[in-house]
Amino acid sequence: MLLGTGSWAEGPAERRALVGRLASGRLADLNRIEALRLGKLGEGDPTRLAEALVPPSLRRLLEGGPRALARAKQTLAYAEKWDLRGNLPEALAPMADQVRLGPCLPRPLALHRFDGGLLDRLTLGGPGAELNSAPQPSLGVVGAAGGAVAGFCLAFDQPSGTVLGAWLSDQWPAENMELKVGNTRRSVPLKAWENLVFSGLRAGEVLLFPPPRLKPFPELPEGAEVSLSADFDQLVVGLGAMDLPTTIH
Repeated sequence: MLLGTGSWAEGPAERRALVGRLASGRLADLNRIEALRLGKLGEGDPTRLAEALVPPSLRRLLEGGPRALARAKQTLAYAEKWDLRGNLPEALAPMADQVRLGPCLPRPLALHRFDGGLLDRLTLGGPGAELNSAPQPSLGVVGAAGGAVAGFCLAFDQPSGTVLGAWLSDQWPAENMELKVGNTRRSVPLKAWENLVFSGLRAGEVLLFPPPRLKPFPELPEGAEVSLSADFDQLVVGLGAMDLPTTIH
């Protein structure tokens, strides 16, 4: 299951909501789809009930713990079947190019490194952010209520501010990640993190794994595109003017 936070235009207004990625590439508004599903089941006040069961905020969903995440997975599966029938309304699942995706969890409860160092959650960036130092690839683990792990997201651990990818995956990446700057690539081995032990995460808390040691890039030209890719997401950012020495630590 892939969950994110998207916003899109609805006439003069803007909708911002929890979205799930469908196989077709469309993004399902899970809160609205759950409300319609409950209405078809004859539930009283389905809109209000959907606000509690599958809220339009990922942060609130995480506060519901594993049961809320399981409910969101059911809603996403319902949307997939509806999409396969070919009549899922665009208002419930806009095309990906109509949606602006930010960090999967725009307002984490807390944001910190594996060594316990706190990071500024208010300067959090997402896809399209600008890096002002050598890219430090990482993987973030996101907590849910009851100390559960909700999933993982791509991340850059930067002095100028953390950047999170658009998608929260409930599965550990299947293959090594790849970091690309311009035309130069580096493999980011997952084995650097496989034996790390973590527990007791709170709902909406994000923990960043330590950036692995990588061979430095020969150059980091201003304006270059930087991408961090995994099997579930690709986090693309840009390089601005360097504030710090351009070596990866």
